[in-house]
Amino acid sequence: MFIIANFLIGIGFALRVLLNIEIVIIVISALLSWIPDARSLYYYFQSLADIVERPIRKVIPRIGPVDISPILAIVLLVFLDKFLVQSIIDLGFYLK
Repeated sequence: MFIIANFLIGIGFALRVLLNIEIVIIVISALLSWIPDARSLYYYFQSLADIVERPIRKVIPRIGPVDISPILAIVLLVFLDKFLVQSIIDLGFYLK
């Protein structure tokens, strides 16, 4: 049983790292959107941030000139981390 437990714990921590990287990418993309001289770097980070933001933009469009999809994407990723990933890690520790 400890093999399955360690596998679940490893999967949970790997998912947590990936979610945190995506949150950082979304924040960098939002900050770079305010800097006109950093357009090429902005497009790179925006393409990575669009993995999460594009489905949110389909449901909730821009509010005038303000795009709230980065905020909602971060809230969604934090929810997934605290609910799904933490549940996988806790299950792994329970099985140990």
